[in-house]
Amino acid sequence: MRIPMTNMKIALLNLMTCVFFTAGIASAETLSVGPGQKFAKPSEAFRAAKDGDTIEIAAGTYAGDVAIIRANRLTIRGMGSQRVKLPAAGKNVGGKAIWVTAGRDITIENIEFSGARVPDRNGAGIRAEGANLTLRNCRFYDCENGILGGSGEMLIEHCEFEHCGPVAQPATHSLYIGERCTKLVFQYNYSTDVIQGHLLKSRAKESWLLYNRLSDESGTGSAVADFPNGGRVVMVGNILQKGARAQNTRVIAYGMEGIKHELNALYVVNNTMVYENHRGGAFFVNVQKVAGDFTPVIRNNLCVGKIPLTNAAQAQAAGNVPVQTVAEALFVDAAKYDYHLKANSPAMNKAAPPGKANDFDLTPKFQYLHPAGMEKRPQAGPLDAGAFEYTK
Repeated sequence: MRIPMTNMKIALLNLMTCVFFTAGIASAETLSVGPGQKFAKPSEAFRAAKDGDTIEIAAGTYAGDVAIIRANRLTIRGMGSQRVKLPAAGKNVGGKAIWVTAGRDITIENIEFSGARVPDRNGAGIRAEGANLTLRNCRFYDCENGILGGSGEMLIEHCEFEHCGPVAQPATHSLYIGERCTKLVFQYNYSTDVIQGHLLKSRAKESWLLYNRLSDESGTGSAVADFPNGGRVVMVGNILQKGARAQNTRVIAYGMEGIKHELNALYVVNNTMVYENHRGGAFFVNVQKVAGDFTPVIRNNLCVGKIPLTNAAQAQAAGNVPVQTVAEALFVDAAKYDYHLKANSPAMNKAAPPGKANDFDLTPKFQYLHPAGMEKRPQAGPLDAGAFEYTK
């Protein structure tokens, strides 16, 4: 027979829960790493860390200090005004990466990863295996993959990816998010100069790209932003540049390897897209292998280049401004990839109502600030097309 709980028993259980929760918080520690500290290297602190700890790493270079991070709810923070440097120096952990994040709910801030190489040529600065990873103000330079993997939700903001992806078969990428990721939020980042693969590749169920700069520049890679298995993709306020030296024509690619998700939608709103490649047969938004009723929303983009907007059989397209050359776009300094608008740009005051993605307002609230930053988008009369609002 079930015995009903008295008010006293309920109060006692609540008190015990509160005590255990408070004890858990109190037991969390800050572990200091660096010269003269208890831990000389980050890997030593990772081995000692308990769930919920904070690890503060003194400024400096920790060459070859590869590690698996197993504890949960860690905050790992590089201290000082400059990023802590973590060159691979010919080493890797488990044939995977410089760091492997195996624990859940890990936050990593202010670290630079460089030179990641492994025997199978699929190494990464970070191999993301545990669920829910947050990265802020990190840099990935000269890695086979900057970040590879992903599980649960991922937040990547104010990060830089440069000169990654040197492997052709199978290609490696600046950022490669796998299908175990339920939601990727990628905002205020800078990805450039990839060698073989993509500036961004995501198989996540949801991919939110907000106010980033993904620009080939002198790179020789492949797609700017690739979503090979579809999913729900929202792109607002990004700068997407396909360079002259890139080896293929893809700016935004959706569904190239077949749709695998139940929910599939594509919103491309208020982006500045510049196509400077010499190859034809391209589209700013290339949609493949989707259902017959798939209808991407493509609004208010400033599209620079001699290619069509999309090959989609049907699209909700309004407020887009096509021009053939950067000279016609009237950018502030196109040679330096500064795509702010000059007065009288054809993009001024040309945007249509951005609309919504379910309950998410697609109106751009911010704009990209180089490098890997953001600022509030000015409100100066009617909305301009593209990633930037003109102001005097």
